[in-house]
Amino acid sequence: MSFDTVTEFLDGVEQTFGIPACECVVYRDHREVYRHHAGHMGWKGGEPIRGGEWYWIYSCTKLATMTAAMQLWEQGKLGLDDPVSKFLPEYAHPNVKDGDTVRPARTVMTLRHLMTMTGGFSYDQTLPSILEAKKKNAGTRELIRMLSAEPLEFDPGTHFRYSMCHDVMAAVIEAASGERFSDYLERHIFAPLGVTGVTFRPDGAKMERMPAQLCWHDRELYMFEVERDNTHQLTPDYDSGGAGLCCRAEDYILFLDALACGGTGANGARILKPETVRLMTENQLSGQTLQDYHNTMKPSETEGYALGMRVHLGGDEFPKGEFGWDGAAGALAVMEPERHMSVFYVQHVLNYLPNYAALHPELMRRIYRCLND
Repeated sequence: MSFDTVTEFLDGVEQTFGIPACECVVYRDHREVYRHHAGHMGWKGGEPIRGGEWYWIYSCTKLATMTAAMQLWEQGKLGLDDPVSKFLPEYAHPNVKDGDTVRPARTVMTLRHLMTMTGGFSYDQTLPSILEAKKKNAGTRELIRMLSAEPLEFDPGTHFRYSMCHDVMAAVIEAASGERFSDYLERHIFAPLGVTGVTFRPDGAKMERMPAQLCWHDRELYMFEVERDNTHQLTPDYDSGGAGLCCRAEDYILFLDALACGGTGANGARILKPETVRLMTENQLSGQTLQDYHNTMKPSETEGYALGMRVHLGGDEFPKGEFGWDGAAGALAVMEPERHMSVFYVQHVLNYLPNYAALHPELMRRIYRCLND
């Protein structure tokens, strides 16, 4: 099969979208069938990238967090409808905003609520508890404990709101496993699959191989360069389950390939059972929560939200059952289980809506055309 039209598209990303660097890898049945990189390390030129650069993947981290949670579910260490307070006692009696006051929550927050972004949290990093946690250099478990002092935005399970739900889930994983979250991912997901190029804390050598990071000003409509750091890593000792990972495309694709192939990696290591992957990728929203998802995230009308990821429900140009998620700087992870196909695309432009409305859909259209041909 020829991927010439994909290469043509990626080579034009810098000129068409103003994105200085990108890389894309496609796997099918545990085999790399395509890989291409384009652009430069700096903004508006500089050293050409050579492939294998490091990128912050932000919310593509959520796929690993959900995989860790489902591993613990398989082992009977947690249940999807367990109360969050079973693992994090400070969440036994949360308050909820009610106009200018607060009241006790009317529903019990469960792990399923965390996994489906219906837990009632926000993504506000200026909350007093978070600012105080930063001063204390709090770790994952301590910061999430301090966050419990904040009132929820709504009663758990009643609405969808993209938020720190998966950061809270990382603290649950620590409590259920007895391991630090970053250590858990390394020992039980990445190391078994032979994945080496993934970290929460890139060292100097990795940062030197990280392309410039830009940000889009959505009101003034221009790009500007920002530091190559990750504000979701709230403290040096914090592991963000929602947006903390930095990686090379050639490594994270091995994890995505395993999910696309029923939980088994190219080296034969199994990280999840096939039936668990199917459960993880079933739409979980309906009624008000599904309406909230469509109103706030603006996905295709034929898309649902599963346990921490989108899933295509059929009826449009993309295959039914395709699942995945993206990241704040434009990373994209896609898995199509029927073909055992996975795609990982990385770049470094924050807050840029054309990533999701134009770039990602067109990239996937071209990849599918190549596979179909």
